[in-house]
Amino acid sequence: MKKYRLSRDRKTLIVAKDSIVDKHLRFEGSILAGIMATFWGNVEAKEVRLAGRNFVGGDIICKRAIVGPKTEFGRIVASGNVVIFPKCKGRYVQADSVIIKEGCVIGAVRANRIIIDGLAKIGQLEGGKIIASREL
Repeated sequence: MKKYRLSRDRKTLIVAKDSIVDKHLRFEGSILAGIMATFWGNVEAKEVRLAGRNFVGGDIICKRAIVGPKTEFGRIVASGNVVIFPKCKGRYVQADSVIIKEGCVIGAVRANRIIIDGLAKIGQLEGGKIIASREL
């Protein structure tokens, strides 16, 4: 079975669920990873979308990233927006704008705008505008 395939318009690389990619993955368009896909190397693309319960051993280098729930990653370096869904674990996030959902554990976040939606553990925050909100 193939680990990944191209979409019909050839702008999205689709990584199948439960896949293990044991090398660096670089693509000019978008990378869409299915649930429980594992990446041992770096993931580089214009846009990276992880479905959830993924593991990225290397860095995620992109313009935009959407990180699904319960994903583990090392570093995210993005020039645009990053959305991190609940219960993710990571060492470092650097982006223009970051939204962090409830239950995340992240070592350090550096961004111009940081929105923390719910209770999250973040070791170090560095940003221009930091908004923390919690629904009751």
